[in-house]
Amino acid sequence: MSMASDPPSLAQTYMRGPLVPHGHGKPLSKEELDGLKEELASIKKEFGLVEPERAFMDEKGVQWRFGGPPDYTIANLYYLKGKTKNHPPGSLEMIVENLVKTWEMERSHKLDPNSHRSVDPKRFHISANGGTKFDNDQANKVGNYNVLLDKCPVELYDVDKINWEQSHDKFHSAFAAFPWELLEVFSPPPKVSFSWRHWGHFTGSYEGKEGDGRLIEMYGFGCAEVDSQLRLIDVEIFYKPEPFIEALRGMSKSCKTWHGNDILGEGATSHCPFIEKMKRTGWKAPDCPVRKVKCNKVKL
Repeated sequence: MSMASDPPSLAQTYMRGPLVPHGHGKPLSKEELDGLKEELASIKKEFGLVEPERAFMDEKGVQWRFGGPPDYTIANLYYLKGKTKNHPPGSLEMIVENLVKTWEMERSHKLDPNSHRSVDPKRFHISANGGTKFDNDQANKVGNYNVLLDKCPVELYDVDKINWEQSHDKFHSAFAAFPWELLEVFSPPPKVSFSWRHWGHFTGSYEGKEGDGRLIEMYGFGCAEVDSQLRLIDVEIFYKPEPFIEALRGMSKSCKTWHGNDILGEGATSHCPFIEKMKRTGWKAPDCPVRKVKCNKVKL
């Protein structure tokens, strides 16, 4: 099994970008991490929010990839500060969201795929955008990024030339955190379908391109078959990776990833009828005269 480069701490195992644009990018000091923990506690108290529950983190005998269970202080803080939904405790939405977060934790941090409690190891399969259907061992071997970017155009991300370790090292300096939230659930178990959102502020760097703190979003849809124990059996993920990679590379504006434009199509969220755009722009159609959204820098 490939090992990712040694993390600076269990709070920065994968996402290691600076907290602010052009920040020092060095491992967080104990004082900085303590400050983030205080901010997290303050937000929870002020707004009555709860952190995600990732199950099976306290089990004994786990072979942890980085020597111990991860510290989700940074991820949870940015999740609470940036999420757009606040699902009621005990709701199907919260249950499914926590299941996905538990799966991500186990896949990223537990070395033995047969010890992952969020899946049925013998029946689990996962695919993205109709691509390769990876079984439990295969998915663990190539890593989450290569599974989810399996159908990405090779000129943007060539999965055949990037191994597990390289795939994680490729992204870890881009963001301080890259939270995920479940938006809506459309069908209950055993076949759960749901929409989701990933986001982060590009404060670090990617392939030598320096970020300036702009928000980059990713929206998608998922279908997950679960068993009677709510273990994942078969997962299908659908989204468009191209706008995300292009924004990181500086090939397109980050605002093109906002508000679901990446899956709905640019302009669909502007509430501007296509024919009106055509009439008012001489049949050239780039911007909506009714509701023009500027690609301004989003405040961190």
